[in-house]
Amino acid sequence: MTTDGGNTWSDRNVLFSGGATGMVHNLMMAYADGIFYSFWNIQYRQLWCSRSKDGLTWEEPRDLTRMLWRAESEYPWNAFGIGSGHCVRLSNGRILIPTWFTTGGDGHKPSAFANIYSDDGFQTVQIGAMLQNRPETPIVNPNEGAIVELDNGNVLATVRHDGTCRARAFAVSAGGVGPWHTLQFRTDLPDPICHASLQRLQKDGRTRILFCNCCNADPGAQERWERGLSKYPWSEDARKNLTLRVSDDQGQTFSAGIPIAQEGGYSDLAVCGDQILCIYETNWNAEDGCIYPRGIGLARIAVSELGE
Repeated sequence: MTTDGGNTWSDRNVLFSGGATGMVHNLMMAYADGIFYSFWNIQYRQLWCSRSKDGLTWEEPRDLTRMLWRAESEYPWNAFGIGSGHCVRLSNGRILIPTWFTTGGDGHKPSAFANIYSDDGFQTVQIGAMLQNRPETPIVNPNEGAIVELDNGNVLATVRHDGTCRARAFAVSAGGVGPWHTLQFRTDLPDPICHASLQRLQKDGRTRILFCNCCNADPGAQERWERGLSKYPWSEDARKNLTLRVSDDQGQTFSAGIPIAQEGGYSDLAVCGDQILCIYETNWNAEDGCIYPRGIGLARIAVSELGE
């Protein structure tokens, strides 16, 4: 935890240790009404939550899995993964956890994207509408989404997806739980099948939408993978050119961007006063390339650098 805008950090505070229960993964956080929430998965089958009033001392973790498995869903999932990134509290108090669901066990695909949400501080949980491959929303295996609230109360999502179109996919939902619509593949925002981040910047009565991803269309990677010449459907150096962009029209268009790092990966954004903080994967492993980074970087960008 940091109390000085990321200049210094406290010692590590272990919220939960998996032990014999299996892999603990995909930690996500939210802040609402004076309470910090931490959420995490175990083995792509369980959802846990802990709360704190100061970010230092945490309540005994609660297992939300039973409520989640009982929640109604239009998609016959058997495993799920929250995140990556952060949760969002809407102006009406609802908390959303962007989540991908799969019918293929603990793998990423086949998959669909939706928000787990709660209107009562996670005394109960529900699952919103699914973004999945349908005639009206033709997208292949959407997963690992990031979300942001727009001024009209709608929720804008950007998701990772498979297929030949190496560009970010965006869609809109009423309240983050209604049916997804206005699906777009943004060829002006190239992406090498990697997680990206969205954040809302509210300053001087003005709303701006921040977007960060590895700006690389990774040409030729799909063909090499289909021919058996590559282990993954991306290149070893695919997750590069980490770039921050801003939108002044609710995500309709984005700026050319501010370069953050040559070696990138998954990223997340936060606004702290007059600074934008970007935490991201870096320092690639020499043997496995960009998907197994050895380091975490923290970049600071002054809000003034975004321009007018």
